[in-house]
Amino acid sequence: MTSLLSTWITPEYLHPSKITSLQHAFKTGKPFPSLEFPRFFHPEKATTLLKALSTEKFYPKEADLFQFKQTNDLVSTANPVLQEFRKFLVSPEFVEYLRQLTNTKCLPGKIDMAGTLYEDTDFLLCHDDQLEHRAIAFFYYLSDLPVKKGGTLNLYASEKKQPTTVAGTIQPKFNTFAFFKVSPQSFHSVAEVLAGQRLAISGWFHDT
Repeated sequence: MTSLLSTWITPEYLHPSKITSLQHAFKTGKPFPSLEFPRFFHPEKATTLLKALSTEKFYPKEADLFQFKQTNDLVSTANPVLQEFRKFLVSPEFVEYLRQLTNTKCLPGKIDMAGTLYEDTDFLLCHDDQLEHRAIAFFYYLSDLPVKKGGTLNLYASEKKQPTTVAGTIQPKFNTFAFFKVSPQSFHSVAEVLAGQRLAISGWFHDT
């Protein structure tokens, strides 16, 4: 793997012998293809990103489907740390790494990316994320939130293109990177936050 990847990503996720098993884990993920990488980036990178995101302006976002706070798309941030992170995510090296793991044939390196903040009573109801050209949804958690405080990313099984029951969960944990394939079956929600903060950088990789 390239030196750029190793500058950011911890060695356990870059070893050649690990890649094949990660590809299989993604492909067979239940209820739909997904992966969760604890301790994904080097600790100093995670800490620096947390400090940088904390200086951004968050705006309330409310509708029937959701209630939380969000930054503007970070393509416009003036913070050099967040600029560097976005540049890394769209780099040919990381895009190829993600393409291999997800077996996504067309992943040109175009993304949407913003900071999200869920606090007391914030939530995101079940939906599938399908909008034109979204290929891979990603979440990088910069806070810890115990199960009893809510904020879980719930993944739903489905039948006849309708969600049924929660069949998988991802709990927000500091320095965890998670992603899933956007499809007609990628139903998910964020459980209501009961206390504390759920801070993350999230978005989508596009297929064109």
